[in-house]
Amino acid sequence: MALKLEDLHNYNTLVAAKGEEDEEPTPVLLLNKYRIRLLPLSSLPFVQNYSNISQLSLNSDDVLVIDSPIGATEKYSKKSIENSKKSMIKEEDESMEMEEDKENEGGENGPLVTSFLTLEKLQKGAPLNDIEIVGLDCEVQFFDANPIPFEDGVSLQRFLRLESSAHFSPAVDKLPIWISTISQNIPSVCWIASGRTQKNIQFSGVTRVIGHFNEINQKLIKQLNEAAGAAQVNRYRAVYDGIRKIATPTRESPGEVIIDMRWNTKSSLVLLEQPDNAADCIIKIDLGWRDNRFFIDESIFEQLFFVLNLADVLANPEKEVIFPMEYVKFGDLVKEMDDIVEACSHEDNVFASNEKNEEVTDKVWNIVRKCGDIKHATMLFKNFLQALTYGKIKSHVQEGNKSHLASLIRASKTCDFRMPILERLSTIEMMMEIGVESLRGRIINKFSSTLQFPADELTFILKTCENELTTGEGALNSSVVSLLPITMALATVNQIFGLLNEKDYVLLPELARRVLTKFTSGMIEKAKRGETETDYTFETTLPLLRMSKEKFMDKRPRIWTCENMSTVGAHCQTRIMTSLELESSMEHVSRIVNAGRPIREIVETEETQRKPTIEELNADYTVSHTVFSYLPKM
Repeated sequence: MALKLEDLHNYNTLVAAKGEEDEEPTPVLLLNKYRIRLLPLSSLPFVQNYSNISQLSLNSDDVLVIDSPIGATEKYSKKSIENSKKSMIKEEDESMEMEEDKENEGGENGPLVTSFLTLEKLQKGAPLNDIEIVGLDCEVQFFDANPIPFEDGVSLQRFLRLESSAHFSPAVDKLPIWISTISQNIPSVCWIASGRTQKNIQFSGVTRVIGHFNEINQKLIKQLNEAAGAAQVNRYRAVYDGIRKIATPTRESPGEVIIDMRWNTKSSLVLLEQPDNAADCIIKIDLGWRDNRFFIDESIFEQLFFVLNLADVLANPEKEVIFPMEYVKFGDLVKEMDDIVEACSHEDNVFASNEKNEEVTDKVWNIVRKCGDIKHATMLFKNFLQALTYGKIKSHVQEGNKSHLASLIRASKTCDFRMPILERLSTIEMMMEIGVESLRGRIINKFSSTLQFPADELTFILKTCENELTTGEGALNSSVVSLLPITMALATVNQIFGLLNEKDYVLLPELARRVLTKFTSGMIEKAKRGETETDYTFETTLPLLRMSKEKFMDKRPRIWTCENMSTVGAHCQTRIMTSLELESSMEHVSRIVNAGRPIREIVETEETQRKPTIEELNADYTVSHTVFSYLPKM
């Protein structure tokens, strides 16, 4: 029976819906022997390192990936064996502990009593939400591949070239094929590919893993390029990580910053060649969601999501307010409020809302947000309102402050003041309003002082966004929601600010304008469609001359590639890519290369700490070589 495209899509749906504890879905089999899947070309290891995958000109963005189905079964069997071993060890340990307890009875705090710091003890000592252990939650995620022997892969490729129409439906038969293979010796072929291009030209491809970076492998790469007839123009690419996408218990949807540099040279191939000043730097920023690493001022990040929580509770009263601050004694907060009342009784001016001199509503906000519950916040508000009743508050508020508390302060100056009744929702609303005013002032100040962005223009953008969301959002307070894209834009531009040369800060206002337009228009459009989730991603290209190299090039590139091609007339004959990776995405490749990788000695004493040599650092890279050959029509 011919394999249909629907069968492959159904399998992908089952894989996507699978939970962590669920068993692997039954794979789709080819010839009752090989697993076959439909995957995006851009997801394949090594191939995804191409600077522009579309230049391969394949007739589909999705490809058939063929490998062995045995891997999943082996993992299950190994897991069962490990569980049985653990149970046996546990029984033995329990019997041994009983023996030791008898021997050490009465020996409390003796010389044999030891205690080890465990993760459980650490979590008891400090909540996990308050700490981040570097490396604890990092996982090496490999591409799911169960390679077949290289010889079998070549035979299968030859068979499918002749008999594919008998086993595939027409829609499947036209798709390119990638076969995952393994060779025990280096160089090891890990991919063999075949198919047709958009112009119906037949192609074949092969990816060889050369091994770790050293002088011998560098010479081998040059020989392979010469044999393939590579041209003299080399297209280089180096990918640096500014912020890595690493999830933690407090960062479930992490973001990332990637600096993707590209440049061309006419010189001979040099592995790990440094970029020249003419290189283009593509800065890719993805803020993720609630990733505080992007916020230089973390208090802005914290307060933003707090006022969003307050707005959410107002829209959905059954929910609870989550106060973000650490516990502060209520008596201390009462004293802080009394101090503000005392200070405001002597001041009779308009406070500028900036970092150094806060408006009176800002000062109240910075106290009530430290509360542990709404009852305490209500009591603090009552203390301040009581002072208003007796005319103790001499301070004025700015005309642009539209919060209810600001209107009460103005009313106290004209004898129109009436003490409001504070209940749960009215307290939450009052908190939210002064929180919005405080955040708005701080964000505008950050844009104007750090990024040289006009304050009037940002105020207009905020007002426009708020008005548009009033008709489109409906559920949450638009004044709160409008702060979200503005704050995310601030975090984005701050990342670019940290990468630029000081003399090139003049670019920031225009970059900020582009980011603000993208984020606000994106939120407004989605709100009108009834969608609530917005992706905060931004990409821009700048020349390396404008970048501060020491701020990111002190790290090693995670990926380094050199692309080349040879032509016959106007026809592309071969495409070649040499790729160096610090982290291999295929488990069997990593295992084979690590077996031959030199072991670096770590010699550290109190007096000296030997730094690794350039050769030792370069040996961390895995070198691969990919060739695509295009056969002209006869």
